[in-house]
Parts: sequence; C-alpha cells; structure tokens
Amino acid sequence: KQVQESSDHLGEYIDLYQIHSATFDSGILEDSRAHQALATCRKERGWKIGLSVSGVQQDEILRSARKVQASNDEEGKLLFDSVQCTFNLLEQRPAAALREASAAGMDIIIKEGLANGRVLRHPRVLEYADKLECQPDQLALGYILAQDFAPRVLSGAVSVDHLASNLKALQIANQLQSDPALMEEIGQACKMESEEYWSERAALSWN
Repeated sequence: KQVQESSDHLGEYIDLYQIHSATFDSGILEDSRAHQALATCRKERGWKIGLSVSGVQQDEILRSARKVQASNDEEGKLLFDSVQCTFNLLEQRPAAALREASAAGMDIIIKEGLANGRVLRHPRVLEYADKLECQPDQLALGYILAQDFAPRVLSGAVSVDHLASNLKALQIANQLQSDPALMEEIGQACKMESEEYWSERAALSWN
C-alpha cells in the first residue's frame, strides 16, 4: 500500500525508498515478508532500498541490517543499498560501522549534522570555529564531509542565509582532510558519550 501511494504521489522522482527509524524492537530486520516486498519493489521499480537509524544502538542496527537478504532475490543481493544515520561532532559512535558500510558499497546519508542545533552553542565547537575563522555550522558540517565514509549530509537549512553558510562547509572539509591531526583533535574535544547525547536529545523541546 505505501509503495503504491508513494509511486502515485511522486512517481518517476523516486530513486530511494527508505524504512524509517529501523530498530531491533520493530522487528523489521527479521520480517521476511517485508524483505521480499522490498526486494520486489527494487526489481520492478528500480528503486534503491534504504533504512534510517537512530539512538544509541545505531551502529549495531546498521551492522545487522547489512546481513539482511531477501529470499526471493534471485541475484542474492543484500537488501539495503543505503543508510541514513545520525553522526555529528557530538555523536560519533557510528563512525566505524559507517566506514564498514561504505566499504561494502552502501550509500551513506547523514542526518542531524548540527545535532538539532546543539553544536551551534557548544563551547568547544565555538572555540575551534573561531580558530578556523568560520561559523560553527560550517565546522560541524565540514567535519562530517571530511570523514572517510563518503557521506552525503542533510543540512537542515531553512533559509537562503543558512544554505549559503552551510555550503562553505566544503572549504572546511578540505582543510580538515589536509590536516588529519587537527581533525582528530577537534573530534576528540567535541564528542559526547552516546548515551548522554541521546538522553539530552530526548529532553529537547520540539516545535
């Protein structure tokens, strides 16, 4: 039903069909009927299949998802072509799992690159942004773009000014890639424990 609704509304503009917020509790990683339906969707419509992950167990969920294979896929391909994951200066736990996924050929999409705005007022982020003579959003997004898992980053920009500032992150990414020691220093100075990160996120007020 949802596949058909998506096709009716968006049709030729769809090239990636994602499961939203996959978790161990949801059962989607063990649901063979869902896997078969998604594999059929990919074969008949040419859409790539992805999933988004959230929470402390993002890395474990991603590793489990990379093992999923639909029984009706005659080519024996793994089901998921793409993952959308939270990774930023504060939440860095998924880095190793994202590298593994990228090396295996998965497309990496990063969400919450600004940690729902928290990086914009984080003391260490502000300190390093000042040293690099850039804005905190540019440092935060540049740090992600500089990662070796070849991410595409959702900026979350809501105005032309936001977008213009975000685009300058490419310059910061190049600067960090040319100075791995500085990149490592910034990452170590800014990161939080994953449990603390998600606990703070859960307490945020949402519009």
